Amino acid sequence: IPFRVREYRSQEAAGGLPVLYLNAGDTYTGTPWFAVYKDNITASFLNILKPDAISLGNHEFDNGVEGIVPFLNEVEFPVLTANLDLSQTPSMQQAKSLFPSTVFVKDGVKIGVIGYLTPETKQLTATNTVDFIDEIVAINKEAEVLKAQGVKILIALGHSGLERDREIAASCPDIDIVIGGHSHTFLYSGTVPDIDPSEGPYPVMVKNSEGRDVPVVQAYAYTKYLGYMKVEFDADGKLVSFDGKPILLNGAVDRDSDVLQLLEVYRPGILALDEVIGQTRVLLDATRCRFEECNIGNMIADSMVMTYTMSRDESSQYWTDAAIAFVQGGGIRASIEVGQDGNITKKDLKTVLPFGNAIILAEVTGETIREMLERSVYRYDGKNGHGEFLQMAGVHVVYDLSKPPGQRVSSVEVRCARCTTPSFSPLYDYDRYKIIISQFLWEGGDGYDMFSGRNFQVLEWGEYEMTEEYLKSFSPIYPAIEWRIVMNGEVDPEHMTTVTETPTTTVAGSTTENDDGAAGGLKATTITVVALAFVCMLQRIFM
Repeated sequence: IPFRVREYRSQEAAGGLPVLYLNAGDTYTGTPWFAVYKDNITASFLNILKPDAISLGNHEFDNGVEGIVPFLNEVEFPVLTANLDLSQTPSMQQAKSLFPSTVFVKDGVKIGVIGYLTPETKQLTATNTVDFIDEIVAINKEAEVLKAQGVKILIALGHSGLERDREIAASCPDIDIVIGGHSHTFLYSGTVPDIDPSEGPYPVMVKNSEGRDVPVVQAYAYTKYLGYMKVEFDADGKLVSFDGKPILLNGAVDRDSDVLQLLEVYRPGILALDEVIGQTRVLLDATRCRFEECNIGNMIADSMVMTYTMSRDESSQYWTDAAIAFVQGGGIRASIEVGQDGNITKKDLKTVLPFGNAIILAEVTGETIREMLERSVYRYDGKNGHGEFLQMAGVHVVYDLSKPPGQRVSSVEVRCARCTTPSFSPLYDYDRYKIIISQFLWEGGDGYDMFSGRNFQVLEWGEYEMTEEYLKSFSPIYPAIEWRIVMNGEVDPEHMTTVTETPTTTVAGSTTENDDGAAGGLKATTITVVALAFVCMLQRIFM
């Protein structure tokens, strides 16, 4: 990214087209580097990359509010999200770099960028006291503020997924461009440059309520592509033309020395993760963990039960007192290939389980377990993977997907705990069972809100540590698909459901303005935007 972005910026400095470099969020989580260094490494690298602005993504909340506030105070560029209610979160409200929008002045032209973030973040992560406003309501409100300041070109930059991006383009009449993320959608017109199939044209054009065409773009994920577009506006701020396509960031793109040098500063903490902690004889496959039983999910859930069991007092007359564990598919972030030697390193496991979740031991009723299983497939449609889909140990469940959400659990059998020979028997709603789950789920993450007021114990080991101990004790491993989860029936389209949020009313922060030229009346203009990175170039067409 830095090589390409600096190339465009040097062209701008030499009299070329004005450039905006934007990022649509999820700069947190996903690699061992972040697992070790958290916000420190993220802020350091983004400060070198110098984006003009970024939006928040849901993963920025993976470590709670306390994990994002230092980042917001360390970075040297605006972080934009207009639809946050921070009235109960003063630490974020007072953060140095967080704003609902920002204004850039390029060759005398005011360009506003408004940030947004999916309200589903409230369920996906530990947002604590942060609440969310409907994106469209918040964007339209902020657009009115910017229009009153003489801003005529408006970009919505956010992290809500392509379908919501399309709705924003259709329902926010002042927005000229929508740059999105979250759904990892690869859009491309023409022959794709690599193996990723295009899910639609680049851009997707949406007709808004005033009959204007609004381009909507995304640039896939994992910084594999640099989104690029050149947009032309007339003197009234109306979009005239659009050109561009995502740029593949492969080995042919040069790497800048200062970025490589900064990488070496952090490398020592990563080298320790090369330690081998186990071996596998099979592919540990995470690709379908949000849709169906997966063998890596079985292994992680088994590790929670077995590591807890091994830590108990050996004099106990029962094999365990907690035979059931659950892990959400969204928490399993990568597969582990067998490789030539089958070795699993700490780095491999950190990539699979980067969140560092604490683990809870709790006693719940069978009815609560049934509610959990219904929640697991509440949004299930077979097409879109949802993070709340549960992998499990000590449970055999049969789902009937033809039934409405909330009525899809056909049968459940659970493994006995206080028994001398483990066996499975039907789940009884009024019996009590000890379960092992992450603190994230226990505190309501991914919509699991059925645990409030119940007693619990935080275990000594977290999710990562329990799995590491299991690998050290039982390798080589060869987890299989064991029909713990059986999916029957076809989803009735009438039963498909989406999660909606109740809009609230408080918007935090104020608008920032970045002056790259004298403010003044709008000329006809064109910009180049690079984002999610996206580069956006503005081309002047004086009329």
